[in-house]
Amino acid sequence: MMSQNVNYSFTNIDNKSEIAGMKHILGKFSRSSLSQVQTGDSQPNAVDLRLGKVFQITSNIFEITNETKKHRGSVEIFPDEQDFFNLEQGHYEVIMENEICVGEHEAGWVITRSTLNRNGLFLTSGLYDSGYGTDVQTGKKVGGMMAGVLHVTIGPARIKKGTRIGQFLLFNSEMLHLYDGDYGNHKNHDKKYT
Repeated sequence: MMSQNVNYSFTNIDNKSEIAGMKHILGKFSRSSLSQVQTGDSQPNAVDLRLGKVFQITSNIFEITNETKKHRGSVEIFPDEQDFFNLEQGHYEVIMENEICVGEHEAGWVITRSTLNRNGLFLTSGLYDSGYGTDVQTGKKVGGMMAGVLHVTIGPARIKKGTRIGQFLLFNSEMLHLYDGDYGNHKNHDKKYT
């Protein structure tokens, strides 16, 4: 087996030298913060995220234009007496126990943990932009809700509340401005999840 030379490129943002590319949210170069990180959640390259709430996505019509969004809607699924969510095949909005504040010049996304993936469950998320979890008007870090869609395929699944189901990946990113979209704890859209 031949060894390869790895070339790292460095950036200098705010007079702080950093390795360009992916980095650990708990690492010394991270400008971002993540709440509710428990012992064992920190992995070599990412942090595990724990399941908080589950909402089954309804089959109502979804409609979107450049100006408006009409979501399908969802219905909350509650855990059983043993604190397990009993999920049939389908698609579910999942809310993590964690909240995030994404720093300037950083962005990230959530990926599925391997064990779920190997059993026909996968998690999708949108991009967490620079400034997500910060009130753009005041600059106050308010914490942004972490959510995604859990796709349950093949057959039913039982997942205990608080189980690690995803991992957050963080990377350096050129930004043009801070996030000021529709989602996050301080936004009207996400009030139903709190």
